[in-house]
Amino acid sequence: MVAFFIFKLVIFAALLIFVSYYFVYETAMKLLERRRIKTSGESVQATVLDYKIQKDSSGVNRYYPVLKYTTKENQEITVQSKKERYDKYKVGKQLTVYYMPSNPTEFYISGLIPYIKITTLLIGTAGALLLLFEIVKMFKKI
Repeated sequence: MVAFFIFKLVIFAALLIFVSYYFVYETAMKLLERRRIKTSGESVQATVLDYKIQKDSSGVNRYYPVLKYTTKENQEITVQSKKERYDKYKVGKQLTVYYMPSNPTEFYISGLIPYIKITTLLIGTAGALLLLFEIVKMFKKI
């Protein structure tokens, strides 16, 4: 009985750490970084130059837009988005991007709501709270 309790506690604790780190902490840090770039960064119009196309494991094409923009210091920057798109923007389309003046290649495309990140944060938080509740419930049974 004690051995099973310890085993269950170790499994729940490991899951709690995993879920808290990867689904809550990492996602929150990415959302805060995006917020930091928007509040501390500069806004500029970028032009879609091209796409890098990669196939995922199921054979679906994923499109990574290549953007070009000019900073407030007249430095021309060409970057590739780290975020894939299932639908392509038209080449030549103008997009608003925010970039950091200290590192102009650090940017994000405005107008894209990070639904997946927000959903991951909410579900991860709910999962972490559920695991924490189960751990507390286990200790109350002793």
